[in-house]
Amino acid sequence: MQPLPVHLPRSDSSSISTHSDEVASHVFKSDIFLRIAMTILPITAVLTYQIDAIWQLQVHNTYAGLSSTILHIFYFLQFYTHLECHSKTITYIYTYLYHIIIWIFKTGGNIVYFIYHHYEKNIFHQCIFALRTIQDTIFISSICIYKIRSYNPLICIQHKALFNVISRLEVILAILVPIFAQEDLIKRTVANISLFILYDFISVYYHLFTLRLKWALWLFVVFITISVVNEWLYFVNHQCRLCDQISTGFEFLAECACCLVILWQFKPLITILPTV
Repeated sequence: MQPLPVHLPRSDSSSISTHSDEVASHVFKSDIFLRIAMTILPITAVLTYQIDAIWQLQVHNTYAGLSSTILHIFYFLQFYTHLECHSKTITYIYTYLYHIIIWIFKTGGNIVYFIYHHYEKNIFHQCIFALRTIQDTIFISSICIYKIRSYNPLICIQHKALFNVISRLEVILAILVPIFAQEDLIKRTVANISLFILYDFISVYYHLFTLRLKWALWLFVVFITISVVNEWLYFVNHQCRLCDQISTGFEFLAECACCLVILWQFKPLITILPTV
């Protein structure tokens, strides 16, 4: 016996949400440039992350990853990458390989940064990067599983939103260049700039969030705000190592909350037919 479709009464909010999701999905599938960008950008982000880590380990300068700091936001947007083929088997293989590549580069960068802080005898940051490796593994594998199971993301990415994110990154880049140019400062955080932009992007869908999604988003906002404030305090007073550690620790917590928002927003594919 074939499963029967689920019939639910039509409501204005659900019909509008479903219609907007269908429109966004259609726009994404019809825009080849957007599809290519959303496929390439996450790979570029993790590749840059690993290159910056290797550069930092070998050169030991004050650069500390400006490129990966700017591009890190696209690592989290991998949830909206669609690798569709006529054969489901080929689609599954492409999806597995795609996320394995992302995991290899991201984990490789974490390991290199771990080695760097081991040479610097910085136990606190060693622990952070060890935990970040576990977090990234859970996050990437969960997204891969959701895609294989054809779960749909609640958050939709369109070209207008993508261009808005890129324009904000350009402004932040102009602000960060003088900071990274300081000879007596090494920037240790890698994600809080991207996360600060990302939560503003995600908050557009707040009215569609469930209770646990709202809780995760509010924790995300609190954690990243504390991280950014303490990082700027560290920029002002380079001797305040406590601010550096607080910024790094809350950045990691903000990443965890962001991952929860992204993972919890997936929903199973259910066929809903309105009653007549």
